Amino acid sequence: MRCGVIDMGSNSIRLSVYDCLEAGENKPVEIVPVIQKKIMAGLAGYVKKGRMTGRGIEKACGALGELSAILDSFQPDRTGIFATASLRNVSNQDEVVNEIRRTTGILPEIISGQEEARLDFLGATRFYPMERGLLADIGGGSTELVWFVKNGPKEMISVPIGSLGLHTRWVEGLIPTAKEREKMRREARQVLEGIDWAVSPKDCALVCGIGGSMRMTLQLAQELLDHDKNNRTFTIDEAEKLWKIAASDDPAVSKAAYRILPERMFSMVPGLLIILEIARRFGSEKFYVSQTGVREGYLIDRFLK
Repeated sequence: MRCGVIDMGSNSIRLSVYDCLEAGENKPVEIVPVIQKKIMAGLAGYVKKGRMTGRGIEKACGALGELSAILDSFQPDRTGIFATASLRNVSNQDEVVNEIRRTTGILPEIISGQEEARLDFLGATRFYPMERGLLADIGGGSTELVWFVKNGPKEMISVPIGSLGLHTRWVEGLIPTAKEREKMRREARQVLEGIDWAVSPKDCALVCGIGGSMRMTLQLAQELLDHDKNNRTFTIDEAEKLWKIAASDDPAVSKAAYRILPERMFSMVPGLLIILEIARRFGSEKFYVSQTGVREGYLIDRFLK
C-alpha cells in the first residue's frame, strides 16, 4: 500500500510518501520512505493579531497545490493532509479553511496540540525505541512535549511557543537584538515553568528531538563544531556553543551559522533558545534527533491502525 501525507506546519509544509509493506505474520508493517519534499511557507509569519493574512492564505494554497500535484503523480492508495499550529491557532480558521478548499479542493484535518503530541510519540518511538525520557517537537508555532516511560506516555502537552512565532512576536528586524532575545527567553521560560509535571532530571536526561529546530541544531553542530556526521545526538553544551554563535551581535560571528541554513534565518535563534530552555526546565543533558515524527505517527495511526 502506498500512502501520502502532507503536514501543514507553521514554518514548513512537508510532503512524505511511503510504501507500507507486509512483513509477515506477527511482524509490524515495514514503512519505506519514497520521497520527502518541503516548502518553507513560513505561515506563522503571516499571522497578525491572531489572524492569518490574505498573503498567508495565498502562500498556504500555493504550497498545498504544488505538493498535492506531486503527491498525485505517485498514485497513492491512501492520502492524508493535516494542519498543526499553523491553522489551529488562528482566529479566522474557518475563513482560511474555506479558502483553501475553494482554491485547491483540499480540506485539511486540523489536529489538536494533544493529538499532535500523541502522533509525535507514535512516529518517533516506532523507529527509535527508548526506555524513558522526554520527547520534544519544536515547530514554528508550538512545541509539543511528551514525558514517557517504557509502557507509554505519562504526560503530554502542547505549548504556544514556536521558533517562528517567537520571532514574529518579538523581533522587528532580521536578527534579534539582545533585548529581543531576552523577551523571547522570558516568554519561553514562563511557559515552560508553568508545566506542572512530577518529573525528575533523571527521567528527562535524554530528549528525543523532533522538528526543524532539532534537525537544524544537529546540522549546525556537524558543520561548526566538527560533530561526527554519523552521530544523531548533540549535548546541551554543544547547543550553548551554537547559541553563542547564532545569537552573536558580531555579524562576522553569526553569519557562520546563517550561511549554512539561510532558510532558518528567522527561526534559528528562537529555536536554539527553546532547546536551551527545555533543557533548563527539565534538567536534560543530551538530545537525540529523530528522523521520524508526526507524519509517520499520522500514517501509523490513521492508515495502519
